[in-house]
Amino acid sequence: MKADAPRADEASKLEAILASPWTTLALVLIAIGQQIAGHLDCDVSWFITFAERYVDGAVPYVDITDPNPPASFLVLAPAIRLARALGLAAEPVVAGLVFFSAFLAIAFSALILRSGAPRTREEWGLIANLSVFLLLVAPALAFAEREHLALLALAPLLATLAASAEGGRVARPLRILAGLGAGLAVCFKPFFALAIIAPALAIAYRERSLRSLLTAEMATAVGVCVAYGVATLVFFPGYAHYALPVIADVYQPSRETAVNLAFRSLAPVNLALLGALLIASARGVAPAAVRVCAFASAAFLASFFLQGKGWMNHAYPGVVLALLAWSLFALGDDPRARAAREGRLFKFVFLPLLIAAPFEFGAHMLWVNAEEHPGLRAAIQRVAPSHPRVIALARQLDFGHPVTRQLGGVWVGRPNALWVASFAAYLSKGSVDPERRALLQDYRRRDLAGFAEDVRLRKPDVIIVEDKETREWAIKQPECATVLDGYEKTGQSEEIEIWTRKRRDAVAPSPGAA
Repeated sequence: MKADAPRADEASKLEAILASPWTTLALVLIAIGQQIAGHLDCDVSWFITFAERYVDGAVPYVDITDPNPPASFLVLAPAIRLARALGLAAEPVVAGLVFFSAFLAIAFSALILRSGAPRTREEWGLIANLSVFLLLVAPALAFAEREHLALLALAPLLATLAASAEGGRVARPLRILAGLGAGLAVCFKPFFALAIIAPALAIAYRERSLRSLLTAEMATAVGVCVAYGVATLVFFPGYAHYALPVIADVYQPSRETAVNLAFRSLAPVNLALLGALLIASARGVAPAAVRVCAFASAAFLASFFLQGKGWMNHAYPGVVLALLAWSLFALGDDPRARAAREGRLFKFVFLPLLIAAPFEFGAHMLWVNAEEHPGLRAAIQRVAPSHPRVIALARQLDFGHPVTRQLGGVWVGRPNALWVASFAAYLSKGSVDPERRALLQDYRRRDLAGFAEDVRLRKPDVIIVEDKETREWAIKQPECATVLDGYEKTGQSEEIEIWTRKRRDAVAPSPGAA
C-alpha cells in the first residue's frame, strides 16, 4: 500500500501537467510550428487554385474541373478574398482560418458538453488538450483537408448527441448551430452522413426512443444538405453535367485492392483502436461520449472503405475519433477508468498510437518540408521563366500541385491531372463489357483531347511529364500525338521530365513586362 502511494502521486502530477493551460499553449505552438515548417498538402493546394479561379470568374466544372462537389472550393473562397484584401499569400490565410475554426469547434463542443455529465476541472483540461492535440497537431499533412474540416464542423453535433445521452439539456440555439456544422460536413462528401447516422441510431436503439433522430439539430442538418443540393444544381449546373457522370462511371469504380485497403493503409490502426476499446469496455457500459465517438469512428472507417482509395486523409477522422473515444473512456477516478489506464490495451495499443498519431499523418515530412517529388521544384526553376504557366502530363495531381503555387506560377489546365484517362484505361483492362469499354474509351479520349486543347490554347511555359512511359503512352494516342510539338525536354528530376517551349516558339513578353 505504501509503495503504491508514490506512484499515485506521480500519476497525479503527470495528469495535472497534461491538463495544464501551459500544455495547451505548447500544443498550439507545436501545431503552428509544423505548419510553418512545412506546406499544405497537394489536395488543399489544388482546391486553393480552384477557389482562386472561381473568385476570378471561371465557371466551375467548365473552365476548371474536379469530381468533388462545390463545397470543396467554396469553403476556401472567403480565405482567398481575405488574403487578397490583406495582400498576403492564400496558404497562410487558409491555415490561419483553419486554426480559428478549430478553436471555435473545441470551444463550442465544450460548451455543449457542460450540459451533460459532470466532470472535474482536471478532466476538462485533459479533454481540451487531447482535442487540441488530435485536431491541430495530429492532422499534420492532412491539415485543412476536407476530412479535417468536416471533423471540425461535425464535432459540435457529436458533443450534442453525447450530452443529450448523458441526460443534459442543450439549448435550442446551440442545437441548431451544431446542425449547421453537421450539414456542412456532409456537403464535403455524402459519405460523412454515416458519422451522424451511426451514433444517432446507436443512442436511439439503446434508449428505445427516436428522440435522438427527431431533433432540431438533425432537422437543421437535413435542411442544410437539401438546400445545398438544390443550390448546387441551380448555381453549378456543370456539376451534374460533368462531375456526377465521371464519379459514377470512372472515379468511384476505381478502387484500391481489398488487400491494400486492409493492410497497406491506416485502416488497421482504426480497427485496432476500436477492437481494443470494445474488449476493454466489455465488462461494463461505456459512457455516452465514448459510444458516440466510437460509432462515429466506425462510420468514418466504413466511409474509408466505401471510397476505396486508401489515402491517408480519408483515414484521418476515423483514427482520431477512435483515439478520442479511448481517451474519454480512460478519464476520471472511477474504478472503470482506473482499470482502463492500468490495462495492457491502454499501455500497448492506445498510448503508442496516440503518441504516434502525428507521424501516422506525415508530421515528419512537414518538419523537413519534404517535397512531394524531391528536386522537382529546383529542376523547373533552372529552365523555366519566372512565374511560369504550368500544366502536367501526369496521372496524379501531386505532380502539378503544390509545386506550381510554390513557384508563383499559373496553372493552365482545366483538371489537375489526366486522372480520368488513367482511371479509364485501368478500368478497361481485363474482361469488360463492350458497351462499358466503349464508354470508358470515350472518357479517355475526351480527357486527352481536353489536355491537348489546354496546351494549344493556353500555351504553358512548362509541361511536367510524369515519366517516359506516360509520355510515350500519351503521344501514341491520336488526341495527344502533337501535344509536345513546339516543346523540348530541358530538365529532369529522377523520372520526371521537364518540357519547355522551344526558343523560337516562346511567347514574347508584353511591352513593359518585368
